[in-house]
Amino acid sequence: MKATWDKLENNWMQFEVEVEADRLAKSIDAAFRNLNQRVTVPGFRRGKAPRALFERNYGKDSLVQEAVEQLLPRAYAEAVVEGKVDPIDQPEVEIVQVEDGKEFVFKGKVQVMPEVKLGKISGFEIEKPSGEVTAAQIDEQLNALRERTATLVTDESEEVKQGSFAVIDFEGFVDNEPFEGGKAENYTLEVGSGSFIPGFEEQLVGAKVGENREVKVSFPEEYHAEQLAGKEALFKVTVREVKRKELPELNDEFAAEASRFQTLQELRADIENRLQETAKQNAETDFQNKIIDAVAEEAEVEVADVLVQRRVHDMIHDFEHSLANQGYSLDLWYQATGKTHDDLHTEFGPQARKAAKNDLVIGAIARQAEITVTDADIEAEFDKMQATYSDQAKELQKLRKNSDYRARLREGLMTQKTLEHIVNLNTAPQG
Repeated sequence: MKATWDKLENNWMQFEVEVEADRLAKSIDAAFRNLNQRVTVPGFRRGKAPRALFERNYGKDSLVQEAVEQLLPRAYAEAVVEGKVDPIDQPEVEIVQVEDGKEFVFKGKVQVMPEVKLGKISGFEIEKPSGEVTAAQIDEQLNALRERTATLVTDESEEVKQGSFAVIDFEGFVDNEPFEGGKAENYTLEVGSGSFIPGFEEQLVGAKVGENREVKVSFPEEYHAEQLAGKEALFKVTVREVKRKELPELNDEFAAEASRFQTLQELRADIENRLQETAKQNAETDFQNKIIDAVAEEAEVEVADVLVQRRVHDMIHDFEHSLANQGYSLDLWYQATGKTHDDLHTEFGPQARKAAKNDLVIGAIARQAEITVTDADIEAEFDKMQATYSDQAKELQKLRKNSDYRARLREGLMTQKTLEHIVNLNTAPQG
């Protein structure tokens, strides 16, 4: 087999592959054996029809097409290895010649991994964040815990204010007609939360228990229900009750009821320890990101769009997973925000391009520093997971034998090792 590769612009390479005639002939023979087992020729059992009769019934082109479908991917893969190229997408292929008794020739082009020209990778004067925890941060956590354990009590003033929890009946009308989903009874609305249509909550301020109010609003132009988008609406509202949030006092009793600790002092200490651990991790991550950004800024590389789109896809997947953990779906998020999948692609684009460039730079540094991940490294990582997730021993044993998972783990460990190498280059004592 003979393969030639030539560079084009924008990380594209063109290729032409010539496969020996006898190899094509063997592939056609194999195609006949395979197809002869799968189709029926009148008068013969499957697999027993003579080739000449098979070709008379189904045409020789069917054999050639089957042979090409099997031979081309293998020949292309061999050409990639021979040419020492690193494709990042599927190739665009055109068959030049395919005829029994002659060489099989195909050509095409494919995007390859961009070339990275590294610049400065050490000596950056980047200050490492302290990761300190303040008393205000501890208080913020305590207050958040108080909010979660707060109770709603009747507001003696019986007047709706900003921050009130108004229990209301309401019905909405558009063009003097009620609309679906626009009616509810005994609905508890936190005034000022922004959970209703803009302008609705503000118009309830000052209303008294038992009062009827008419609230006029306009649905946003990008409202998820298209039949209501941009329409003016009138809501008839009755205030049934006004409640206020009552926070528990910060004392030992609160600590005992809201946590596993018996005193407020113990609770504060635990919050401080957890905040310090988080702050330390965040500081390390922030420091690492700043160094990688600085190294990438010094590098020259033309980031391929396909790599950016893959990064966008990963980001959307992570975002969807984050929403799921909060009990939401991506479709619901689209409806609530009025945004589309294309909008999300556009928003993630710049961040994805930056991340894709960082990935390329990290890979180039790994090759330059000859960083490797051994099977022992992978087994050690599995041992760590086994110790942490001892209740999932069977699942981890399956993953140990899963080649795809091991490949992803190897890639992750390679990135981790390279990041540690880069950070060490920029934190080692000078002189």
